[in-house]
Amino acid sequence: MDASWDDWQVVVVAWRTGSFSAAADALGIAQATVSRRVARLEEQVGHALFDRHRTGLVPTPAAHALRPHLEALEAAAVGARRALEGLETDPEGTVRITAPPAMCVDWMPTLALRLRERHPALRLEVIADVARADLGRREADLAVRAMPTDDPDLLIRRITTLSGGLYASADLVAGLPDPCTLADVPLVTWSSDFAHIAVARFLAGLSSRPPAFMANDHLVLREAVRRGLGASLFGDREAATVGLVPVPVALPELPGLPIYLVVHRALRGVPRVRAVIEAIDALVEEVVI
Repeated sequence: MDASWDDWQVVVVAWRTGSFSAAADALGIAQATVSRRVARLEEQVGHALFDRHRTGLVPTPAAHALRPHLEALEAAAVGARRALEGLETDPEGTVRITAPPAMCVDWMPTLALRLRERHPALRLEVIADVARADLGRREADLAVRAMPTDDPDLLIRRITTLSGGLYASADLVAGLPDPCTLADVPLVTWSSDFAHIAVARFLAGLSSRPPAFMANDHLVLREAVRRGLGASLFGDREAATVGLVPVPVALPELPGLPIYLVVHRALRGVPRVRAVIEAIDALVEEVVI
């Protein structure tokens, strides 16, 4: 078959994302290009690879038969790319780093400025997302996460532990009774889709009072608190950065939140990746995040 890895990669990504449009977004190409490449491959192999439904793509038996071979091709392509990256001598090019949105807002611009001063040929591409990027498939080069991983191909190191508490705007705190209890404090928390996460569970246990505001994004929650809608849990440094003050109520003991830096083993010695790791370590040590 006269097909390149670029063509087969479209099939792999379409399978994972469930639609041609999502695959096009992930690959940075037009949806028409995705459809055309898949159709060309289907013609070459003599089998349909996907059944098209209104709800998305359904892989056919032919696609299932090809999947282990396509995954082997993908692993070989990633390995070849990493082998060449190991030949770099200076920090240059792009490093993709993923982290939760609030962390990207608070950390990444400062990190990028420092890297530009020291390594002008190095660029950051920031992926602000609470979903875990797959470092094994090169969806990112580095990840900053609040949860560890047991993937043997990934190196993980705790870079700091965040301390925090219940914070609100100064105006809201000034308007609370003196003394006040948790029942007096309107809470801002996560929407039902995130009710399972530790922060949401902790907030749910503080009061039987219905939340004053709910959202599925940390930055939205933070802005709601900043504008006086209620109180929520934040790291101490983050709260100070955006002008929030502690709520004067007794809380159950809050465990520290460990923050981890994750990198694929094959990339740890690549100069541009190593330069970003060193810059992150310096930033964390300086500001005691």
